[in-house]
Amino acid sequence: MIDALTKVSSHSAFEDKLLTCKSPKLFLVDIKQFKNINLAFGDEGGNFVLCAFSLTLQSFAKAHEMELFRIKDDKFILLLDTPFELSKMECITLSLRDTIQRLSYAYQNQNIDLAVHIGISFDHYEPLEKAHKALLVAKAENQPFVTYSEFANMLMNENEEAIESMIKGAIDNGQIVLHFQAIVDHNEQPSYYEALLRLAYHQTVQSPKLFLKIAKERNLYDALFKSIANKVAQLSDQTHLRLALNLSSEDIVNPEYLSFLKTCFSGKDIVLEIQYDQRTSLDVLQNAIRELKEMGLSIALDNVDNEELIHTFETEMIDIVKVYGELIRHLALDASAQFTCKAMVAFCKSKNIQIVATQLNAKAVVEAARELDFDFFQGYIFEQPHTLT
Repeated sequence: MIDALTKVSSHSAFEDKLLTCKSPKLFLVDIKQFKNINLAFGDEGGNFVLCAFSLTLQSFAKAHEMELFRIKDDKFILLLDTPFELSKMECITLSLRDTIQRLSYAYQNQNIDLAVHIGISFDHYEPLEKAHKALLVAKAENQPFVTYSEFANMLMNENEEAIESMIKGAIDNGQIVLHFQAIVDHNEQPSYYEALLRLAYHQTVQSPKLFLKIAKERNLYDALFKSIANKVAQLSDQTHLRLALNLSSEDIVNPEYLSFLKTCFSGKDIVLEIQYDQRTSLDVLQNAIRELKEMGLSIALDNVDNEELIHTFETEMIDIVKVYGELIRHLALDASAQFTCKAMVAFCKSKNIQIVATQLNAKAVVEAARELDFDFFQGYIFEQPHTLT
């Protein structure tokens, strides 16, 4: 049973296949605002995009031992029949996101740009329905992907009390867990380990950004912030490893949070990775960083995509620069990305700042990063996120 337009397996073929799957893992891919493409380029242009997109997905499916089906209109399913393994599912999810984000196809001397949302289900019971629910949340929250979970399902419920109860329960019951990924040197030896948030609902790789966003809107972020910091401090004592915690500049300038961090991390080997929001007062942020550095904490500037951002901060204030992952992913093929990274590496070397190439998932990109003489490297190609205890 083949779809007449795209020549990939049809919805009927998917339903038959699902009957024999023991451990279905579904990735429901939807083209964002596909109707606008039809309006702009007509049905022929829309059909061209569907065929071109299906070829992209088919290539990905073959590379990851998956099967591709066209479900309806601009929706496609990638199906993998395999037992659940968190690190493997994370790797596939992020690889799929990287493969199909910001696609562009040439049609009649014009470029048609695509954006997508992905709804994911790892459940055997009603997997397509759950993938659809996850897709709805991804669209509503404008997330690249969302994995079905009790939390994702609850977000579609208009009952505000139920949503708040769900978040409180996740915090109080310890369902917000920490996995860690090493930042390694040229010899692939760990320099430190970055804490990565995970929702510990059954079989999920739910994006923590969604949870954090809702937690902040419900004024539940305080408890979550302190819980995470305490866990990092405890693990630092237990493992004697150098650990890193990712925070926003908004967190750092909050007087209560700043005081808590100073108490919590006193005497510990901790790196605070700060993502700078230009809405944050730079003077207030730099004063807070000074206080943290006086305690012996290291400061990393996270998601940096240009040299000017590093210049923004005073000399000797930043110890580590982590380069924006999307810039790194284009390093092997994009001359502009290479130029930008080369300039940042040179500047950091001149200021005795260590610089990290992040989100490394391909050998060619690792080689390009090594040639530019990055100090450290991070990505799935080196290590899957894992627990420390």
